[in-house]
Amino acid sequence: MPSAAPLLTVICNVHNDAARLPRAVGSALAACEGPDVEVLVVDDGSTDDTGAVADRLAAEDDRVRVVHRGVNDGAPGAPRNLGLDEARGDWVAFVDSDDTYVAGSLRRLLEAAVAQDADVAAGAVARYNERTDRVTPLPATGYTTGPVDPLSPGSPLWQDTIAVAKVMRRALLDEEAIRFPEGILYEDQPFTVALWSTARRVATLDEVVYHWYVNNVAGEESITARRHEIANVHDRLAANRAIDVQLTGRPDLASAKLDKFVRHDLSLYGKDLDSRDADYRTAFLAAVRDYLTELPTELREGLDQPYRLAVRELVDGSSESAVAACLFAYRRLHVDRPLALRADRWWWPYRPAGEASADHDLTSVVATEHARRGRIWTATCREVHVVQGALHLSGTVVDGDGAIGAHARLAVSLVDRDSSARLSSAVARLRRDGAFDAVLELPSRGAVATPATAWDVRVDVVGALRSRLPVRTRKPHPVELPTTVGLPSLDGIEAYRTRNGNLSLRPSSDRAGPAGDAG
Repeated sequence: MPSAAPLLTVICNVHNDAARLPRAVGSALAACEGPDVEVLVVDDGSTDDTGAVADRLAAEDDRVRVVHRGVNDGAPGAPRNLGLDEARGDWVAFVDSDDTYVAGSLRRLLEAAVAQDADVAAGAVARYNERTDRVTPLPATGYTTGPVDPLSPGSPLWQDTIAVAKVMRRALLDEEAIRFPEGILYEDQPFTVALWSTARRVATLDEVVYHWYVNNVAGEESITARRHEIANVHDRLAANRAIDVQLTGRPDLASAKLDKFVRHDLSLYGKDLDSRDADYRTAFLAAVRDYLTELPTELREGLDQPYRLAVRELVDGSSESAVAACLFAYRRLHVDRPLALRADRWWWPYRPAGEASADHDLTSVVATEHARRGRIWTATCREVHVVQGALHLSGTVVDGDGAIGAHARLAVSLVDRDSSARLSSAVARLRRDGAFDAVLELPSRGAVATPATAWDVRVDVVGALRSRLPVRTRKPHPVELPTTVGLPSLDGIEAYRTRNGNLSLRPSSDRAGPAGDAG
């Protein structure tokens, strides 16, 4: 072990991840080449050979140290705090054991921090899909190179609430007692809010510095991705309560913090509520209602629609209306019934006129959609069959703002996700009850053999009534797929439900993960 204190300590907490730990450690060393870096591995109560692998890495490279923590509480806060207590560098960074840094990136972050006299330097994160080898930068962590002021109501820092992809001055963390809450997930949200609100200056780089690995080929799901478990909801709410406590002395940030919670945190759960069972929905609505009612009512007034609607229905609407409002807000203005038109204004259809308030007035949402040359309607698949090599679909359309009308014709297409090319298409008549049927030719064996990500099923309005829609609009809609719809087995092709709840196809592969893991 070098006697001199390193410039940077990279903390890697790990639990039962022996196979991927060397990759993470190696990437951290390559991200800041030289003797002035150490990687501190915190073995968080592993029960496999992770501890032995960590010790071997330390024996092979004196820039690696290991701390063995004998217990594991299922959350990263405690091992990360132990790493901060044991760190020797003037600067600290974090890497998860299943992720990697880009070569040289930590060195560039350090240089940016020193050059701009900043307490923190941050770069962008990209999703690395292990099933497809696709790298997709996260817009939320996209920065322009240059300094950013401390946290303010309109700051881009609200969107970057992860502990990785940044270097932090250790003296700041110690002086301000910035540590992770323990025993919960999403512990990095309170940590980063405390960091952003106390740093004198934040340096940023407009480059990807960190790869967040998703769609693990082994089929293992990240603990923070288990949003179908109600305990996950409670952890996220606990993290947000911790932030509220931190910001008690900053009333200027309260509205911005609620806006971030509603736009981001709630969306991760709200867009999938129709796919959860009744017990989950009941528990989710109760937990979120309890949290929202703790906050001052006046904070909601600054929310844009349809987020204001979602919060109102979560607070005092029926369960049916609350779920529908979440789907409307978080899943492309999804509608299960048409909006109500009263006195030239559009209203939430689950509230009668006598109960409607400004929170239920959606006229601005409709106007914004029309200004974008769009309309509010939802296409949903109800049945999927394969007959003689063709995909037979039955579905329904809900016309949210009356733009489609009865007896319209629909163009149903299979579209290559990468190139937007149409592989096959069919015209279907929209019946009076909103139902339609369509038959799509499946990709040929030659198409399946070529590299492809996925083919999305999309629908558009065509025919005489097309003139009722804006002239330069009609970007095809995805076809939503309820989890209750059974999917057929195809030769060489897999039908699946994307993360956004849509019907898509992709080439079958031994590497393919669970059906809902992509898209």
